[in-house]
Amino acid sequence: MIALCYSKYTMADAKKISEEIFSTSVILADSETISLGVGNFDPKVLLDPKQAHLFNKLTNSESIDQRNQLSVTNLPYTFVLNRNDEEWSDKITASFSYIKQSNTQSVISSSDEVLDENTDKVYSGYLAYSTYVPLSKRWKMRLRMGSYLMHHDNDYQYNNANSQYFQTQLDGIYYNLDENALIIEPNIQFTYTKPKTWGKWQFSSQLDYFIGKTFSGASSTKGAKPQGWRINNKVKLHYSLSHYSSHAESVYIKLQRSDISGDMVSSLNTHHFYEIGVGILIDTTKLTDLADNIGIGINLNKGSSLYGGSIVFYFNEF
Repeated sequence: MIALCYSKYTMADAKKISEEIFSTSVILADSETISLGVGNFDPKVLLDPKQAHLFNKLTNSESIDQRNQLSVTNLPYTFVLNRNDEEWSDKITASFSYIKQSNTQSVISSSDEVLDENTDKVYSGYLAYSTYVPLSKRWKMRLRMGSYLMHHDNDYQYNNANSQYFQTQLDGIYYNLDENALIIEPNIQFTYTKPKTWGKWQFSSQLDYFIGKTFSGASSTKGAKPQGWRINNKVKLHYSLSHYSSHAESVYIKLQRSDISGDMVSSLNTHHFYEIGVGILIDTTKLTDLADNIGIGINLNKGSSLYGGSIVFYFNEF
């Protein structure tokens, strides 16, 4: 998401702000690109023993504050069209995402004694069809076509005289507006999987391109065209710990680099970033058909404006 600040965008086109919001929401709604959890912290303080005296600053850095202002809820579900061959079967993926960012700011100066309150909410429905093509014994290709239907709502509270003076000029153009967008997103992914005696490891490379257009809602943002692309290169390791009749426990490790371009670059303040994840997974295939595995772990983001670590919950992660 992006924190809207009129002092920053005085001469900017409202359509550009709309494009940044919807484009960033596409990235945040994709847990394969960015994983935000709970209990945000600064990993530098934990990893450097010399920083132990700064433990009370674990949640006080600027990037951690930004993570704490942002909440993302994503509820995905995948329908396998052929249960007899789940690995190669075509699939339909549906998900609902809710993204909220709240912050305090001023349209004129941050020195105002009473700051304004700004809240952005984006509701997103996603539907995609995937088909799989075997390239060799270990390699496979996935082709996916997806689409997002998004609704953005902004609520801005003018709490001081300076901002109240400009309220009539800002409302419905930059603040206190709602808008909708339809976005399509083709995707191609190549995956190599190697079973080992200790478990398995997997490499994947994925390219997503999206383009959309706003419709209805605020007239100032009508016709905005959010657009961008991203490449995720990822290595996953799945180390088995124990096997029982009902479940199997394993250590899960993820190393990923994401390269991005488009309207979301400004809000993420980068063209590439890294994510590292470590956790425990429990195989649930013998207990339920709803999920292959669930788990808990720690995820670290480095290189973007959302730098930091958090506790994450895994669902069908491997």
